[in-house]
Amino acid sequence: MESLKNRFSDYPEVSFIENTSFIDLQTKMIEDYEKKYKELTGKEHSLAMADPYRLILYSCAAAIYQGYQYEDRAGKMGLLKYSTGEFLDNLAAFKKVKRNEAAPARTVIRFTLSAPLDRKTVIPKGTRVKGPELYFETTSAGEIPQGKLYVDIPAKCQVNGMMGNGYMPGEIRTLTDLLPYTLGVSNITQTSGGTDRENDEELAERIYLAPISYSTAGPQKAYEYWVKTFSPSIGECRITSESPGEVDIYITMADGSVPDEGFLNELEDYLRNSSIRPLTDHVVVKRPQTVEYDIELHYYIRNEDRDKEETIKAAIQTACNNYILWQKKVGRDINPSQLIYEVMGTGIKMAEVIKPVFTEIPDSSMAIPGKINLVYGGRKDD
Repeated sequence: MESLKNRFSDYPEVSFIENTSFIDLQTKMIEDYEKKYKELTGKEHSLAMADPYRLILYSCAAAIYQGYQYEDRAGKMGLLKYSTGEFLDNLAAFKKVKRNEAAPARTVIRFTLSAPLDRKTVIPKGTRVKGPELYFETTSAGEIPQGKLYVDIPAKCQVNGMMGNGYMPGEIRTLTDLLPYTLGVSNITQTSGGTDRENDEELAERIYLAPISYSTAGPQKAYEYWVKTFSPSIGECRITSESPGEVDIYITMADGSVPDEGFLNELEDYLRNSSIRPLTDHVVVKRPQTVEYDIELHYYIRNEDRDKEETIKAAIQTACNNYILWQKKVGRDINPSQLIYEVMGTGIKMAEVIKPVFTEIPDSSMAIPGKINLVYGGRKDD
């Protein structure tokens, strides 16, 4: 989606104090004093730099200019381009939009018996399990049928926010709440979906899109708004139509990862609400297919930069990471030119990209990195 900064780039800058600077105010106050003095006495009088009255006017200007700043800020807080914090929350009320609060990461926990039992085994809702640092709890009760070994139950982190994301399958494996039978536990999906409280830019984005949501005629921007409203953990949203009457929505998470099936199903159910979509639209939420690419880069620095060698190596790694983030967009072709652009900004002499090569990516796919090999070739003269 288009960033909020780009959306507002065509809107003019606004100043409620006519761009008055502190120096402008000081100068105007001194000019007004000298003008009024002549008006009252008939005499010309210029305030010297060390004149006590000039110093008094300076101190007054500091207090008055602070008031100017409050006035300018108060005016700007009523404009979407500038508004922040609680002012933005109140601005959102005009569009019936509310800031999304933090949400916990979610996963699926498999509870496994050491041996089948001759009765069903009940795992209560709220049963706690522990990962390397955080605790998760089941969001529903589950039971292992008689003669079976395991059951899979959805669970959420007990702490809201992105900190619960990223636990790989098998990392959550400690049962905290003791049950009257021996159970092994393990998460079978990577934890994801945890989000921090919606920030100002994300909220302003949804406020901007809100009027489009009033239509149920199925415009692309309306679907973008509702997808963002469902969860701030969603990063990118790409909307296409691959067959008549079908709305295909491809999403990624804010951290660039691909959502799990549970998250996709919840979003799909949410978007099928008749107040959101037209009755004739068949909404399908999909995860993008991944296309793997390798990075092999040979780079050289100038002889005169020998003292900066380690700094430049670190900068190259950062540039490579920036390229990976840029490339991780649904439907974006694999473009090595962007990698060259990123690494040349580090001050190196030259770079040779062996991999990747330019590759077209379908609208339903996303490129992700595979093997990364950054080769330092040494120093060269200009």
